[in-house]
Amino acid sequence: MAFAHYIRSGQKRLRCGYTTGTCAALAAAGAARFLLTGIAPELVRLQTPKGIPVEVPLTDASCDGKTARGAVEKDAGDDADITGGLRIYAAVSRTDAPGIAIDGGEGVGRVTKPGLDQPPGAAAINRVPRQMIAAAVKAECAAAGYGGGMQVVISVPGGGAAARKTFNPGLGIEGGLSILGTSGIVEPMSTQALI
Repeated sequence: MAFAHYIRSGQKRLRCGYTTGTCAALAAAGAARFLLTGIAPELVRLQTPKGIPVEVPLTDASCDGKTARGAVEKDAGDDADITGGLRIYAAVSRTDAPGIAIDGGEGVGRVTKPGLDQPPGAAAINRVPRQMIAAAVKAECAAAGYGGGMQVVISVPGGGAAARKTFNPGLGIEGGLSILGTSGIVEPMSTQALI
């Protein structure tokens, strides 16, 4: 079920994809729903900041009663994106602290230099994806009638190796990929634009 949103670049019609931030928010929503209801959703859906809905399968769902996990496969569309095909996982658990706490696990980089979107020491999950994750999990909590806190850990198996092919090491993001996106959608560049 390919994402069916397109843009034109010159004479070409290019299929858009969705960001790692969108994937993380979708996976977090699915895992939260599984944890709170005991039922793993087959599909998860959200409205991106750009206003475009994305609905995808939740894969690798598991729950031990304390933590639920689920993944969403990154669809880069026609963009030459190193993260295309990777699975973005979310592990969600209840906490005694209020609110939604978000951190990165395996394959998600850590910020080591000042001046980036997140402070040094933080997981490289940018501001808009953090907002999307928090909003998606809050919506699941509200739907389930749960008023407590949640911990969300985003991971990307293979993210460490993929990150070595990105600008992350030079930017001061070590150990993995960044969870990015401001619109929630990846608009592909044509081959000519890339060159």
